[in-house]
Amino acid sequence: MPANTRNAVTAILYFAVSVMITAWFIEQKFGYAVTPDAILLSNIVAAFKWVVMAIAALALLEENKWAFIRRMAFACLAGSCAMFSTYVFRFLPISSWQQFTYAMALAMLVMTGFFFKAVADTRLSLKWFAVWMILLIISVILQVKVVFNLHPSLVTNEVSHFFDSRKKSEIS
Repeated sequence: MPANTRNAVTAILYFAVSVMITAWFIEQKFGYAVTPDAILLSNIVAAFKWVVMAIAALALLEENKWAFIRRMAFACLAGSCAMFSTYVFRFLPISSWQQFTYAMALAMLVMTGFFFKAVADTRLSLKWFAVWMILLIISVILQVKVVFNLHPSLVTNEVSHFFDSRKKSEIS
């Protein structure tokens, strides 16, 4: 199998598994109501940055485009796998909301590190990384504000009891 074909197939597999993990993670609810439409919209928002970068790579890169897309897909998968850290965070004396937040922060940190490595390993300009960071920020804002209608008051004492893992089962 040619290297480009192998890289393309690997990238598709990485992205597919990442979408499944992300959908599972969103479906876990973490104290807020999630509808099937919200899960779909959240996955679309999460995938947006990856789709934009893959299209840019296909359109703008002449060399190493498939190697870059494979590495980029691995960054996506690694970030999605980092969300499994919620199982570790559940053993800590923190609320469900904090478990969710820490898992998301870890996932973004892992994705960012691996995406930077993908850019560096394929010797692309740091502009690729800067554009991806902008897309990541937009994605996070869209998910927090639009998809889940979350806002800072959710972490105040007024509603923080909804995110207490001991009371989560009573709410769901």
